Amino acid sequence: MKRQLLFVMTILSATLLFAAQTAQSTKATLVPTEQLLASYLENDADLKNLALELKKSELNRENTQIDKGFTIKLSTGDMTIKFADDTSVSVKPGVNATIPALNNLGIDVSSELGVENGKTSFNGASAKISVDIISDKAANREISLLKSDRTVLEAERNLSTKAIEKEKSFYQSLSKLLSSISSIVQKKNALIDDQNSFEKTKLEGYSETSQTYIKAEMKVLSSERELESAIHTLINDYKLFYMNCGYEIEIDDNTDLISLIPDDIPVVEAVDITQYKAENYTQVESNLWNQSVNQMSRDASTKLTLSANTGYSYRNSNGTASNTVSAGVSGAYQGLSLSASVNVPIASGSSSNTTGPGATATSNSSSPSLTLGLSYTPQTAKKNKIQDELTQIAIEQENAKVDSAYSAYENAVKEKLLKLEDIKWNEETNNRNYEMYASVEKNMKDYYNRGLISEKDYTSAQINTLQAYVKQLTNRIDLIVYNDEVKAMFVE
Repeated sequence: MKRQLLFVMTILSATLLFAAQTAQSTKATLVPTEQLLASYLENDADLKNLALELKKSELNRENTQIDKGFTIKLSTGDMTIKFADDTSVSVKPGVNATIPALNNLGIDVSSELGVENGKTSFNGASAKISVDIISDKAANREISLLKSDRTVLEAERNLSTKAIEKEKSFYQSLSKLLSSISSIVQKKNALIDDQNSFEKTKLEGYSETSQTYIKAEMKVLSSERELESAIHTLINDYKLFYMNCGYEIEIDDNTDLISLIPDDIPVVEAVDITQYKAENYTQVESNLWNQSVNQMSRDASTKLTLSANTGYSYRNSNGTASNTVSAGVSGAYQGLSLSASVNVPIASGSSSNTTGPGATATSNSSSPSLTLGLSYTPQTAKKNKIQDELTQIAIEQENAKVDSAYSAYENAVKEKLLKLEDIKWNEETNNRNYEMYASVEKNMKDYYNRGLISEKDYTSAQINTLQAYVKQLTNRIDLIVYNDEVKAMFVE
């Protein structure tokens, strides 16, 4: 293709293709296309914003992992200072830890210390362990972690997809510029035709006030205005295009338009859309994931909950020590809630000789106690029944969305295959046309040099060759855009 462009530029440089320009034409210096594209992506505000969104989602995931992971809390508790002749201090330090991954296992330890008259006393301590036996908390924790991972994954995909869209936009803008150049060249040729017709009218002796003369003159003026407007628009569009890529380009009305045609537009092979799995089609993958996570949530949901706890406490009050062991269980089902706990004192009595957990005396032992709790909410069962119906509707809706996504995939594949056929057909047609016009131009050059045809005939042949070449380039861009569109349809 580079040889083709060199061939076109070499031939056109020796013609009066730009006879409408009075000043000496200058050549524009172009930035390599790949370099231009890289800068275009680097300077794009949307991509910068999505990169920040990705970073934010990663930080939010870290927060979720911390919240749903092992947690521990250290505290001094209430610290009391009494100011008197003998200052006393009491403090209740404690430790609380939770491990959601182990059935929401919780450990709570606290103690009570005192200092009076320079003596330290241990006034009490307690420890409690709780655990969920039947609960949806562990599953919901896993779902929350999956959703946070999904948020990061979607942020990565959004950034990747947007980069593909921006590449597509870049090449579409470049294609429009090439089409504008081709159109301007055609307008230059039309202006030459109108000027020749006007000169012919004058030679035929029509007066300046005649309708034929005025009509021919107005046609020239109209063609000149159209050409000037098209060139002005192209210059602004090209400068804006380069500006969006972070570069500047020096072009004006005297710039050789051929020099604005890049010779390094990449040649690519068509992406085979049939090699992509239907499950990776964006709509299908998204709906399947939502369906999977929602089903996990439904499976985790339970009408029965059950938890248990056990603990130990020690108290030292006015020289009397007590040790108590406790255990409890609580559960709920269909609006019925039940709780039961038992407290069993191990021993109590004087602790003058021993202070701390385990201090014993055999006198005044207390009796065990049992605490029961029961409650019932009748409307809960009715609400659960309604929720079951809503859940079934949600399942049907999810299935319908998945089916619709698969249908969209099939239609999209068919549409893209038809588009690819069209691109390939245009490619073959453009290649044949270019070869034909290049051959005709070569012959016309020989005829022109021998004086067998007019300069206008030779110029027309050159224009046809140039336009055929531009169509080859735009077709090459069409294939790049097609590949971008296919890539954006699927996830990895």
